[in-house]
Amino acid sequence: MFDLLRLPGIKPVDLRTGNNRITIVAEAVDDNVPACDGCGKPMYRHGKRKNIFADTPMEMQPVRLEVERPRYRCDVCKCMVVPELGFLDERRRATKRLVDAVRERCLGTTFHDMADHTGLSVNSVKNIALDMIAELDRTVCYETPVILGIDEVNLAGDMRCVLTNLATNNVFNMLPQRTQDHLKPFFKDMRDRERVEWVCTDMWRPFKRSFAQYLPNAKLVIDKFHVLKAASEALETERKIFQSQLTKNERIHVKKSIRWITLKRPKNLSLEEQEALLEVRRSLPAIAHAYDLKEMFYRIYDDPDAESAKHAFEAWENALPDQGLEDFKKLAKTVRNHYDDIFMYWNSPVRITNAYTECLNGLTKIANRMGRGYSYDIIRAKVLYAKYARKVGSGVRVASISGIQQTVEYGPHIPTLVESAEAGEMD
Repeated sequence: MFDLLRLPGIKPVDLRTGNNRITIVAEAVDDNVPACDGCGKPMYRHGKRKNIFADTPMEMQPVRLEVERPRYRCDVCKCMVVPELGFLDERRRATKRLVDAVRERCLGTTFHDMADHTGLSVNSVKNIALDMIAELDRTVCYETPVILGIDEVNLAGDMRCVLTNLATNNVFNMLPQRTQDHLKPFFKDMRDRERVEWVCTDMWRPFKRSFAQYLPNAKLVIDKFHVLKAASEALETERKIFQSQLTKNERIHVKKSIRWITLKRPKNLSLEEQEALLEVRRSLPAIAHAYDLKEMFYRIYDDPDAESAKHAFEAWENALPDQGLEDFKKLAKTVRNHYDDIFMYWNSPVRITNAYTECLNGLTKIANRMGRGYSYDIIRAKVLYAKYARKVGSGVRVASISGIQQTVEYGPHIPTLVESAEAGEMD
């Protein structure tokens, strides 16, 4: 029979098809009678043992190997042995080449699809993936960012911490919790932590408390999009207050007509929307006033330097009325509470934002949805070790870390992850 397997130590003797799989029957090549490890005496043949192993698919179908091997027994020690075949992964009941193929693809597809393709159980695919992830955690090392992005994402039932390299737009790490108890040890032990010059986060104070004492050269920049988001939310509050006073039909009309117009910047309005905004000014002056305050706040970030931006904020703050617009007043208080860190935006060498970190958060949620309930560890690995994205925009160097030579790279390229997700290729 033609050798379909090309595996050392066995020869195929039969082939069967059925049940959407190919079964290849093979026999071990029985050349030498082994000696007993205990007493050194020659052993004798004592029957045969048939085992079934999964192998790499053929013709788009899973393959099973029925391998028949002789058993040997020692007449003195009474021990029994079955010759090992080097190409088998006995623990996985599969060939090593199949295990390698699963390792190669399991983070780029779902475990169910991988199981359907190979004939392995979902749990077997998952266990192979978990072993590989543990190995990647030990061996893969990403360059410590000069500009570090920190954000949180609700993933697999808990709030996780996401870290990015904002200078290169790469993934840096993902941590299981965002609490100080988890973050402080991470920053304390972070390799080359003195490299970090800038950190961009939202206004959640535990982030700053976690890294402040461990990143000696880092200055904090509050992400501008989180600040601007508060202004849009204040406008939304005013719209909802007005809308609550209307009938049901009027509320539907107001929501459709006003919400998206007032959330847009003036430069992004179509001619029709500009006319609609004029009508809002004529008939709904309170909403128009809230819209103008939102826009006035947004224009702070159009200023060229920190001093002019601070003056613009003070002018905006002074424009707030004594009564009403409570959410805008809360925004003013928030800016005062984070004053230096917000206006550090204008002192950084480039305009630093967490935009790509937010993109990454969206991608992790996509991986969560498409993975049919993956655990946090699996989702983290799918993002953190995505091979196709690690090959793009990533400088690589060899460094000695704790006396061990390791390849250091920048991590998966976030724009590449985004492109793959948009193309439906991020499973």
